[in-house]
Amino acid sequence: MRSAGDSREHCMPTHHSASRYQEVGVRTASPMELVVLLYDAAIASLQKAHEEMAARNIPGRTRCLNKATAILTELQATLNFEAGGNITLSLDRLYRYMKQQIFQANLHQDSTPLKEVVNLLSTLREAWVSSAESAARKAGQPTDAGPAALNPAPLPLSAAESISSHFSNLNVTA
Repeated sequence: MRSAGDSREHCMPTHHSASRYQEVGVRTASPMELVVLLYDAAIASLQKAHEEMAARNIPGRTRCLNKATAILTELQATLNFEAGGNITLSLDRLYRYMKQQIFQANLHQDSTPLKEVVNLLSTLREAWVSSAESAARKAGQPTDAGPAALNPAPLPLSAAESISSHFSNLNVTA
């Protein structure tokens, strides 16, 4: 039986059925949907890390921050520098900056950098959702059914341009 302070349950699904539902969602997701799911998971991990930091639960905080960092590393590893142009370079710098902020938050036990990273990820997530909905509309697919309605095609140029336009809202100089 787990105690309330058992850090093994942190940053992990709490119900088996929810975990199975999530697994099916990941297996059937388009590339654009996967990016949104990864952003969601990173945001949730950072929010949980903030809670763990406030509770002074070092193992729980570390586990959540490691998960968020691993997600950012995975997003960074999937960047296609040949096809992506400036957007890819910008995303690479932004992911690197976010990982540095997570490291600083952990090092100094300060949640302020985590809030900034959550805001950055939320902005990126909104851009991807908007781009995916736009691509779905162009493909004649419904866009009101959430992530399952997104276009399964790779990121179209118009989506990359839409995401790129969101970078003007991100004041990062890393």
